[in-house]
Amino acid sequence: MTFSFANYSRTFRVPLKTARGIFPTRDGIVVTLADARGNVGRGEIAPWVGFGCESLGDAEKICRAGTLRQILNRLESLPLQEFPCTRHALAAAKFFLENPNAHDVPAIENAAALIFRMPEFSAKHVLKKIEDAVLKTRSRIFKIKIGLGDFSDEIKFCKEILNTAGTFDGVRIRFDANGTWNTAGALDVLAGLGAFPTLEFIEQPLAPTPENDALIFSLPRERAMKVALDESLREPWHLPEDAAIVAVVKPLLVGNFEKLRAWLAQSSGARYVISSVFESDAGNAVLRFLCDENKNNPRQLSPGIPEPRQIWAEENL
Repeated sequence: MTFSFANYSRTFRVPLKTARGIFPTRDGIVVTLADARGNVGRGEIAPWVGFGCESLGDAEKICRAGTLRQILNRLESLPLQEFPCTRHALAAAKFFLENPNAHDVPAIENAAALIFRMPEFSAKHVLKKIEDAVLKTRSRIFKIKIGLGDFSDEIKFCKEILNTAGTFDGVRIRFDANGTWNTAGALDVLAGLGAFPTLEFIEQPLAPTPENDALIFSLPRERAMKVALDESLREPWHLPEDAAIVAVVKPLLVGNFEKLRAWLAQSSGARYVISSVFESDAGNAVLRFLCDENKNNPRQLSPGIPEPRQIWAEENL
């Protein structure tokens, strides 16, 4: 079996703005395994800021460590929590090498659409994007980044979105805070957004710390807050089976590919969303496979995987 890798850089159609900064490009590494019979499997190393992953530079150093066996020996000498993206990529490449039919799954049709938002975009601007998508596509679930400005302004923005989006037939809204806030007082206000039936959930409202996570776990039952965790979930199988939160799972950031597959397939446990970190085609193949493999599992909600044409500059498609 041979191993190779290649770096890539792709430009967003519109710079991605989150509470962690503005990102004009997405950089990553695609690893390739090939056997003597001509079979090929690919995986993607796609670290993302704020998720406790290795840096892209450190991942590249591992990839340059020598043969595949030497690379695996290097990873085996390190704690399992280190280099999760590199571990995922190698495991996914091996899986696709051994299961070539895993590529033959349909495109994802019920994914939530990401509405790109810059700080200067008003609620009316974002609502026009939602209205256009409703009229021109089958999208009915929309994800919007929040935490880009003053807290009171962001709450006002959320309320205006939920009020008006509720007039569009079947529309549901997911807000993603990317762990912007770090106070219980913020949750008192955010919990009030649950009164809007249009809200599906607020993703990672607080910074990912054990104390904040414990507080968030209590919210769905104590205050009926519609809440999801993302940055906090590096090993989702540790979630209590009766957890009332939604688990937003980014597979390419989870080191143990097979353990993740087993958890996603369980019939009981927290509801989950299979979510993107803006992958290349190699990473998207993993997401499509996992979504299709669990398409009949009622725990799986609409995936958070935007279509490439929505996010990448045309010259990169």
